[in-house]
Amino acid sequence: GFTKCEGTTCGDNAAGERYLGMCDKDGCDYNNYRMGDTSFFGMGQDFTVDSSKPLTIVTQFLTHDGTDTGDLSEIKRFYVQDGKVIKNSEAT
Repeated sequence: GFTKCEGTTCGDNAAGERYLGMCDKDGCDYNNYRMGDTSFFGMGQDFTVDSSKPLTIVTQFLTHDGTDTGDLSEIKRFYVQDGKVIKNSEAT
């Protein structure tokens, strides 16, 4: 169920207590910048994915048997920009 929390119990970012709380603050996200690739996503040609240009984000939910009703086994995300497929960066 739902739980209301405050301060450290919640993982207070402002107090530097992000990971001291009861929640998994990062969850299942994949943040390229936080994981060490500071040039993956941003505005301009110096970034792998240039946020100043149109792009498509593709998320695939794959099942163990390749059917729509099978058990989820993997989630893949990649980007398409200027006709080029861009895989997520590797964590460092």
